[in-house]
Amino acid sequence: MIELRDELGAANGVEKTGSTSRSWLSTLSESRANLWAANFVDFGCPVLFAYLGWRRHLGWSSIVVSFLFGLFVFTFVEYVIHRWLLHNPKSVFYPLHNAHHNAPEAISAGLFPQSFVVLMPVWLLLTYGFHLNGASFFLCGLSAGNFYFGMLHSLEHSVRINQVPFRWLQGRWAAHGVHHKLDHTNYGVMTSFWDYVFGTHQRQAKRKAMQA
Repeated sequence: MIELRDELGAANGVEKTGSTSRSWLSTLSESRANLWAANFVDFGCPVLFAYLGWRRHLGWSSIVVSFLFGLFVFTFVEYVIHRWLLHNPKSVFYPLHNAHHNAPEAISAGLFPQSFVVLMPVWLLLTYGFHLNGASFFLCGLSAGNFYFGMLHSLEHSVRINQVPFRWLQGRWAAHGVHHKLDHTNYGVMTSFWDYVFGTHQRQAKRKAMQA
């Protein structure tokens, strides 16, 4: 009995610790200060990588190709993270993203230093490990995609679709609205390209609901 109580106590301690950690992360991610700090860091990353790349004196063709390739890669990274990490119940990030689905208009952002902390080691590896001259502008494109994604996602939950000026932007608003009604569809915020590739694109929520 003593051993059983010890095991239950240890399990409860781990559960409370995990719950405390999730609560702390949730509180920070929902703070306005973290949101502004995250936006500042996300904006600063492409500027930093553009500066680092400019010092290598690449030709314009290499700059444009590297940047666009980085931007394209980000759209895939966004899809993968959103579908298989944020919507995975076993992921540590699932409670935070689930809270966003329950209250989509509430403030929500990743922890502010994450883009810099993740991308700088990648830049060091590509630049000094693999000696890729276009690494800086590749990461400039990738981080620019991350900043654009953050701004777009934030606006989708703060601006009504009838106030959006461009038809293609209205399409992004509509697609993300469907995702919040059918969270197994439309994982791409920036583009629906990967949703078409992996068969998760859905035009209207009611069409899927009628088939269920």
